[in-house]
Amino acid sequence: MVDPTTLLAVVMTLGAALAIASQNLFIRMGTDEGNANEAVVVVIGVNVVVLLPLVGVAYYPEYGLTYVSGIWFMAAGLVGTLLGRLLTYTSINRIGASRTTPIVAAWALTSTVFGILLLDEQLTVLHLAGILLVMGGIIAIAWETNNENPDDLAKSELLIGLVIPLGAAFAYGLEPVFAKFAFEEGTPAPVGLVVKTSAAILGFTLYLRSRNSLPDRSMLRNGGMRWFLLAGIANTLFLLGYYGALEIAPVSIVTPIVITNTLWVVLLSAVFMPDRLERVTWKLVAASVAVIAGVLIITVNG
Repeated sequence: MVDPTTLLAVVMTLGAALAIASQNLFIRMGTDEGNANEAVVVVIGVNVVVLLPLVGVAYYPEYGLTYVSGIWFMAAGLVGTLLGRLLTYTSINRIGASRTTPIVAAWALTSTVFGILLLDEQLTVLHLAGILLVMGGIIAIAWETNNENPDDLAKSELLIGLVIPLGAAFAYGLEPVFAKFAFEEGTPAPVGLVVKTSAAILGFTLYLRSRNSLPDRSMLRNGGMRWFLLAGIANTLFLLGYYGALEIAPVSIVTPIVITNTLWVVLLSAVFMPDRLERVTWKLVAASVAVIAGVLIITVNG
Protein backbone atom coordinates (compact mmCIF):
# COMPACT_ATOMS: atom_id res chain seq x y z
CA MET A 1 0.00 0.00 0.00
CA VAL A 2 1.29 3.43 -0.94
CA ASP A 3 2.13 5.72 1.97
CA PRO A 4 -0.23 8.77 2.08
CA THR A 5 2.70 11.19 2.20
CA THR A 6 4.28 9.56 -0.83
CA LEU A 7 0.95 9.66 -2.66
CA LEU A 8 0.58 13.38 -1.90
CA ALA A 9 4.10 14.00 -3.19
CA VAL A 10 3.29 12.06 -6.38
CA VAL A 11 0.15 14.14 -7.02
CA MET A 12 2.03 17.40 -6.38
CA THR A 13 4.86 16.31 -8.65
CA LEU A 14 2.55 15.30 -11.50
CA GLY A 15 0.89 18.73 -11.27
CA ALA A 16 4.34 20.30 -11.36
CA ALA A 17 5.19 18.25 -14.45
CA LEU A 18 2.10 19.53 -16.28
CA ALA A 19 2.98 23.10 -15.31
CA ILE A 20 6.58 22.88 -16.54
CA ALA A 21 5.43 21.29 -19.81
CA SER A 22 3.08 24.23 -20.35
CA GLN A 23 5.95 26.60 -19.59
CA ASN A 24 8.14 24.99 -22.26
CA LEU A 25 5.47 25.41 -24.93
CA PHE A 26 4.87 29.02 -23.89
CA ILE A 27 8.62 29.60 -24.21
CA ARG A 28 8.58 28.03 -27.67
CA MET A 29 5.82 30.40 -28.75
CA GLY A 30 7.53 33.41 -27.15
CA THR A 31 10.99 32.80 -28.59
CA ASP A 32 9.46 32.73 -32.05
CA GLU A 33 9.52 36.53 -31.70
CA GLY A 34 11.69 37.14 -28.62
CA ASN A 35 14.90 35.56 -27.29
CA ALA A 36 16.11 33.30 -24.49
CA ASN A 37 17.60 36.12 -22.37
CA GLU A 38 14.28 37.95 -22.30
CA ALA A 39 12.51 34.72 -21.39
CA VAL A 40 14.83 34.08 -18.41
CA VAL A 41 14.41 37.63 -17.08
CA VAL A 42 10.60 37.58 -17.36
CA VAL A 43 10.08 34.07 -15.98
CA ILE A 44 12.35 34.52 -12.96
CA GLY A 45 10.90 37.99 -12.44
CA VAL A 46 7.38 36.54 -12.25
CA ASN A 47 8.65 33.95 -9.76
CA VAL A 48 9.93 36.67 -7.45
CA VAL A 49 6.92 38.98 -7.85
CA VAL A 50 4.47 36.19 -7.01
CA LEU A 51 6.41 34.34 -4.32
CA LEU A 52 8.02 37.19 -2.37
CA PRO A 53 4.84 38.84 -0.99
CA LEU A 54 3.17 35.47 -0.33
CA VAL A 55 6.13 34.16 1.64
CA GLY A 56 6.73 37.52 3.31
CA VAL A 57 3.24 37.49 4.80
CA ALA A 58 2.75 33.76 5.42
CA TYR A 59 6.02 33.16 7.26
CA TYR A 60 6.46 36.49 9.05
CA PRO A 61 8.33 37.07 11.35
CA GLU A 62 10.28 33.78 11.56
CA TYR A 63 11.18 32.46 8.14
CA GLY A 64 13.20 29.45 9.25
CA LEU A 65 16.16 30.54 7.14
CA THR A 66 19.68 29.76 8.38
CA TYR A 67 23.07 30.70 7.03
CA VAL A 68 23.63 27.14 5.78
CA SER A 69 20.22 26.76 4.12
CA GLY A 70 20.61 30.19 2.54
CA ILE A 71 23.90 29.18 0.93
CA TRP A 72 22.43 25.92 -0.43
CA PHE A 73 19.29 27.60 -1.77
CA MET A 74 21.39 30.28 -3.48
CA ALA A 75 23.53 27.55 -5.03
CA ALA A 76 20.36 25.81 -6.24
CA GLY A 77 19.19 29.10 -7.74
CA LEU A 78 22.39 29.83 -9.61
CA VAL A 79 22.82 26.28 -10.92
CA GLY A 80 19.25 25.18 -11.60
CA THR A 81 17.08 28.29 -11.84
CA LEU A 82 19.62 30.37 -13.75
CA LEU A 83 22.03 28.11 -15.68
CA GLY A 84 19.52 25.32 -16.24
CA ARG A 85 16.80 27.63 -17.53
CA LEU A 86 19.12 29.65 -19.73
CA LEU A 87 20.39 26.50 -21.44
CA THR A 88 16.89 25.05 -21.72
CA TYR A 89 15.33 28.18 -23.21
CA THR A 90 18.23 28.55 -25.64
CA SER A 91 17.75 24.96 -26.78
CA ILE A 92 13.98 25.40 -27.15
CA ASN A 93 14.62 28.43 -29.30
CA ARG A 94 17.07 26.47 -31.47
CA ILE A 95 15.48 23.03 -31.88
CA GLY A 96 12.00 23.18 -30.31
CA ALA A 97 10.35 22.06 -27.08
CA SER A 98 9.52 18.50 -28.15
CA ARG A 99 13.21 17.87 -28.89
CA THR A 100 14.67 19.75 -25.97
CA THR A 101 12.42 18.39 -23.22
CA PRO A 102 13.28 14.68 -23.61
CA ILE A 103 17.00 15.40 -23.53
CA VAL A 104 16.76 17.73 -20.54
CA ALA A 105 14.75 15.03 -18.79
CA ALA A 106 18.01 13.13 -18.30
CA TRP A 107 18.41 15.33 -15.21
CA ALA A 108 16.17 12.86 -13.36
CA LEU A 109 18.79 10.16 -13.72
CA THR A 110 21.53 12.59 -12.65
CA SER A 111 19.67 13.72 -9.55
CA THR A 112 18.67 10.16 -8.63
CA VAL A 113 22.31 9.06 -8.74
CA PHE A 114 23.37 12.11 -6.69
CA GLY A 115 20.55 11.40 -4.23
CA ILE A 116 21.79 7.84 -3.70
CA LEU A 117 25.47 8.79 -3.47
CA LEU A 118 25.17 11.98 -1.39
CA LEU A 119 21.89 11.64 0.52
CA ASP A 120 21.94 7.90 1.34
CA GLU A 121 18.57 7.38 -0.35
CA GLN A 122 17.48 3.80 -1.08
CA LEU A 123 16.78 2.38 -4.54
CA THR A 124 14.85 -0.90 -4.92
CA VAL A 125 15.06 -3.19 -7.96
CA LEU A 126 11.53 -2.31 -9.08
CA HIS A 127 12.21 1.37 -8.49
CA LEU A 128 15.28 1.09 -10.72
CA ALA A 129 13.25 -0.76 -13.34
CA GLY A 130 10.73 2.08 -13.38
CA ILE A 131 13.47 4.69 -13.79
CA LEU A 132 15.07 2.71 -16.62
CA LEU A 133 11.70 2.41 -18.36
CA VAL A 134 11.19 6.16 -18.05
CA MET A 135 14.66 6.85 -19.38
CA GLY A 136 14.21 4.34 -22.22
CA GLY A 137 11.07 6.13 -23.33
CA ILE A 138 12.87 9.46 -23.18
CA ILE A 139 15.80 8.15 -25.22
CA ALA A 140 13.35 6.91 -27.84
CA ILE A 141 11.70 10.33 -27.94
CA ALA A 142 15.05 12.04 -28.34
CA TRP A 143 16.03 9.63 -31.12
CA GLU A 144 12.78 10.18 -32.99
CA THR A 145 12.73 13.95 -32.70
CA ASN A 146 16.32 14.27 -33.89
CA ASN A 147 15.91 11.84 -36.79
CA GLU A 148 12.63 13.42 -37.89
CA ASN A 149 14.42 16.79 -38.22
CA PRO A 150 11.45 18.62 -39.79
CA ASP A 151 13.39 21.88 -40.01
CA ASP A 152 16.28 20.27 -41.93
CA LEU A 153 18.77 21.46 -39.33
CA ALA A 154 22.46 21.15 -40.18
CA LYS A 155 24.46 18.45 -38.36
CA SER A 156 26.28 21.14 -36.39
CA GLU A 157 22.93 22.56 -35.24
CA LEU A 158 21.76 19.11 -34.17
CA LEU A 159 25.01 18.57 -32.25
CA ILE A 160 24.57 21.89 -30.46
CA GLY A 161 20.97 20.91 -29.85
CA LEU A 162 22.23 17.87 -27.96
CA VAL A 163 25.04 19.53 -26.01
CA ILE A 164 23.01 22.50 -24.72
CA PRO A 165 20.12 20.52 -23.18
CA LEU A 166 22.54 17.93 -21.78
CA GLY A 167 24.25 20.78 -19.94
CA ALA A 168 20.85 21.86 -18.67
CA ALA A 169 20.18 18.28 -17.51
CA PHE A 170 23.34 18.27 -15.41
CA ALA A 171 22.48 21.65 -13.86
CA TYR A 172 18.91 20.59 -13.07
CA GLY A 173 20.18 17.31 -11.62
CA LEU A 174 22.25 19.12 -9.00
CA GLU A 175 19.49 21.50 -7.92
CA PRO A 176 17.27 19.07 -5.93
CA VAL A 177 20.31 17.71 -4.10
CA PHE A 178 21.30 21.24 -3.04
CA ALA A 179 17.68 21.84 -2.01
CA LYS A 180 17.66 18.68 0.12
CA PHE A 181 20.76 19.86 1.99
CA ALA A 182 18.93 23.14 2.65
CA PHE A 183 15.77 21.39 3.85
CA GLU A 184 17.84 19.58 6.49
CA GLU A 185 18.11 22.98 8.22
CA GLY A 186 14.32 23.09 8.59
CA THR A 187 13.72 25.95 6.13
CA PRO A 188 10.22 25.82 4.56
CA ALA A 189 10.08 25.16 0.81
CA PRO A 190 8.39 28.49 -0.14
CA VAL A 191 11.07 30.46 1.73
CA GLY A 192 13.74 28.50 -0.10
CA LEU A 193 12.06 29.26 -3.42
CA VAL A 194 12.24 32.99 -2.77
CA VAL A 195 15.93 32.78 -1.87
CA LYS A 196 16.89 30.70 -4.89
CA THR A 197 14.87 32.71 -7.42
CA SER A 198 16.15 36.00 -6.00
CA ALA A 199 19.74 34.74 -6.24
CA ALA A 200 19.10 33.64 -9.82
CA ILE A 201 17.65 36.92 -11.06
CA LEU A 202 20.36 38.92 -9.27
CA GLY A 203 23.08 36.75 -10.78
CA PHE A 204 21.58 36.95 -14.27
CA THR A 205 21.11 40.72 -14.05
CA LEU A 206 24.76 41.17 -13.09
CA TYR A 207 25.80 38.85 -15.94
CA LEU A 208 23.75 40.75 -18.54
CA ARG A 209 24.98 44.10 -17.21
CA SER A 210 28.60 43.00 -17.52
CA ARG A 211 27.91 42.23 -21.18
CA ASN A 212 25.85 45.40 -21.74
CA SER A 213 22.94 43.15 -22.71
CA LEU A 214 20.25 44.14 -20.23
CA PRO A 215 16.82 44.14 -21.94
CA ASP A 216 15.32 47.62 -22.32
CA ARG A 217 11.73 48.86 -22.44
CA SER A 218 11.38 47.73 -26.02
CA MET A 219 11.05 44.20 -24.59
CA LEU A 220 7.59 45.18 -23.32
CA ARG A 221 6.45 45.69 -26.92
CA ASN A 222 7.86 42.35 -28.00
CA GLY A 223 5.20 40.01 -29.38
CA GLY A 224 6.62 37.20 -27.25
CA MET A 225 6.10 39.05 -23.97
CA ARG A 226 2.62 37.63 -23.30
CA TRP A 227 3.96 34.11 -23.78
CA PHE A 228 6.87 34.78 -21.43
CA LEU A 229 4.45 36.04 -18.77
CA LEU A 230 2.34 32.88 -19.11
CA ALA A 231 5.55 30.85 -18.89
CA GLY A 232 6.43 32.68 -15.67
CA ILE A 233 3.06 31.84 -14.10
CA ALA A 234 3.35 28.20 -15.17
CA ASN A 235 6.89 28.01 -13.84
CA THR A 236 5.85 29.46 -10.48
CA LEU A 237 3.16 26.76 -10.15
CA PHE A 238 5.78 24.19 -11.04
CA LEU A 239 8.15 25.43 -8.35
CA LEU A 240 5.48 25.33 -5.65
CA GLY A 241 4.50 21.76 -6.51
CA TYR A 242 8.03 20.52 -7.07
CA TYR A 243 9.63 22.01 -3.97
CA GLY A 244 6.61 21.06 -1.86
CA ALA A 245 7.09 17.45 -2.97
CA LEU A 246 10.85 17.54 -2.36
CA GLU A 247 10.17 18.69 1.19
CA ILE A 248 8.18 15.54 2.02
CA ALA A 249 9.58 12.85 -0.31
CA PRO A 250 12.99 11.55 -1.46
CA VAL A 251 14.70 12.95 -4.56
CA SER A 252 14.64 9.46 -6.11
CA ILE A 253 10.81 9.51 -5.97
CA VAL A 254 10.17 13.09 -7.04
CA THR A 255 12.59 13.62 -9.91
CA PRO A 256 11.63 10.64 -12.11
CA ILE A 257 7.97 11.70 -11.91
CA VAL A 258 8.73 15.31 -12.79
CA ILE A 259 10.08 14.17 -16.14
CA THR A 260 6.60 13.09 -17.20
CA ASN A 261 6.56 16.66 -18.48
CA THR A 262 8.03 14.98 -21.57
CA LEU A 263 4.68 13.24 -22.10
CA TRP A 264 2.73 16.43 -21.53
CA VAL A 265 4.91 18.36 -23.99
CA VAL A 266 4.25 15.75 -26.67
CA LEU A 267 0.50 15.64 -26.05
CA LEU A 268 0.06 19.41 -25.76
CA SER A 269 2.22 19.96 -28.84
CA ALA A 270 0.05 17.59 -30.85
CA VAL A 271 -3.14 19.37 -29.81
CA PHE A 272 -2.16 23.04 -29.65
CA MET A 273 1.14 23.78 -31.40
CA PRO A 274 1.42 24.68 -35.11
CA ASP A 275 3.38 22.20 -37.26
CA ARG A 276 5.97 24.80 -38.17
CA LEU A 277 7.07 24.91 -34.50
CA GLU A 278 6.48 21.37 -33.28
CA ARG A 279 5.79 18.08 -35.13
CA VAL A 280 4.47 15.05 -33.23
CA THR A 281 4.56 11.50 -34.64
CA TRP A 282 3.05 8.24 -33.44
CA LYS A 283 6.52 7.08 -32.39
CA LEU A 284 6.75 10.01 -29.99
CA VAL A 285 3.40 9.08 -28.49
CA ALA A 286 4.41 5.41 -28.14
CA ALA A 287 7.64 6.34 -26.41
CA SER A 288 5.71 8.64 -24.08
CA VAL A 289 3.54 5.69 -23.02
CA ALA A 290 6.72 3.98 -21.81
CA VAL A 291 7.40 7.04 -19.66
CA ILE A 292 3.98 6.78 -18.03
CA ALA A 293 4.47 3.04 -17.39
CA GLY A 294 7.75 3.75 -15.65
CA VAL A 295 6.12 6.42 -13.49
CA LEU A 296 3.42 3.95 -12.38
CA ILE A 297 6.11 1.47 -11.29
CA ILE A 298 7.97 4.20 -9.41
CA THR A 299 4.75 5.33 -7.68
CA VAL A 300 3.60 1.86 -6.60
CA ASN A 301 7.05 0.93 -5.30
CA GLY A 302 7.89 4.31 -3.77
